[in-house]
Amino acid sequence: KEWKQLGIMRTMIKVWALYGHLDSTSTIGRGRMKPGKKVKRGQIIGRIGDVHENGGWSMPHLHFQLSIFPPLTHDMPGAVAMSERACSLVTYPDPRLILGKLY
Repeated sequence: KEWKQLGIMRTMIKVWALYGHLDSTSTIGRGRMKPGKKVKRGQIIGRIGDVHENGGWSMPHLHFQLSIFPPLTHDMPGAVAMSERACSLVTYPDPRLILGKLY
């Protein structure tokens, strides 16, 4: 799968956070998303992308994923088999730990 626009940041607790399907005009050319740039709490890092930037889905959405290791590429596993869930949660913590109850 190809991510159109995304950001990956390391949080203060040394967890990397992926923000996928961001609007390219909200992230490029404004100095918001640059490697090594610090982000302040509450700072806008981008806006949710339209259909052409979110994988063709008709409803705008954001992918938010966590990793305790720096990602080797622009992607992190978004879904795994139930048999791999416990192992995957060690490396890729549940985003609800940061976002709170979503569902």
